[in-house]
Amino acid sequence: MNVVLEMTSRTKKQHVVPRFYLNKFCDPGGLVWTYSSGNNPRADKPEATAVETNFYSPIGGTGERFDEVEKLLGAIEGNAAPLWDKLTEGKVFKGEEREHIALFLAAQYLRSPSVVGAGAEMMAHLAHHTAQLIASDQEVHEQSVDRYEEATGDVISPEEREKMRTFLNDPSNFSISVLRSAGLPMLGGIGNLANIFLNMKWVVGRSKDQHLITSDSPVTRVSDPATHRPFYGDGAFANKTVRVSFPLTPTRIVELTWQGEERERVVEIPKRMAREMNGLRAAQAERFVYASLNDDGIVRLCDKWLDREKRPKIVTSSDVPSINVKRKL
Repeated sequence: MNVVLEMTSRTKKQHVVPRFYLNKFCDPGGLVWTYSSGNNPRADKPEATAVETNFYSPIGGTGERFDEVEKLLGAIEGNAAPLWDKLTEGKVFKGEEREHIALFLAAQYLRSPSVVGAGAEMMAHLAHHTAQLIASDQEVHEQSVDRYEEATGDVISPEEREKMRTFLNDPSNFSISVLRSAGLPMLGGIGNLANIFLNMKWVVGRSKDQHLITSDSPVTRVSDPATHRPFYGDGAFANKTVRVSFPLTPTRIVELTWQGEERERVVEIPKRMAREMNGLRAAQAERFVYASLNDDGIVRLCDKWLDREKRPKIVTSSDVPSINVKRKL
């Protein structure tokens, strides 16, 4: 799958949810309603919604911003946007058009603040694991300190060296703060995830009686708990019971599964199921839910789910320090 990048002037204000997509969730006045924990719903234009400064443009060693990720995402959005109306009508895409939508869904999953944050947590865990391996072997620890002294010109006494080693061996002594941008390499998996989506079965559903919401992490997945394993987890998208869903408009949603056959159709979604989909989307949101109306029911839904303590994104053993993902250090 190929994506052509075009050079454009850089922008600091970057959407974590595409602007063209948010346009589908506007009220009659052209505004998107943003819901968050403990706050009243707020209406903004799509261009001012789901925006963060330089989210996808980390700073390099020379202080220069790298915009390659933002350009890639823009190209993927540009290929998917013209296909939206056909997709909402239940069109079964083949070939290049199917690739464009699969890439868009994969990018939207991996670009979300939730997944990027999980990637940053993973990087912090890897750094801690490396530090523990070094500290657990005195000879390796000494070599590491020697390299530090050589690079900095500092001199560390044998007593201080041993204190450092003892300190690092006990994760309860410290916590780790990591920049959220450390998780951006997660987007390197767009192609692989898109290939998975290409091979799944797609169906478009219509919710006539229940308004559908979206969020800052709009691609959700759920699978049969009976297939989950303590060590291996749920198998992610390879789990044959997984159901991946993504709202297309306030009344349409696309679902990807490994079951059934594809047909050009739009299936009706019962109100109860649509409510469950909204609950799942709110539960898996990082901070914000978006909708095309100001609604007390959505407020109650967000109060229920957005204020809950989030489960750890990376499940590990107990002998790890507390990890805090920061926008800025």
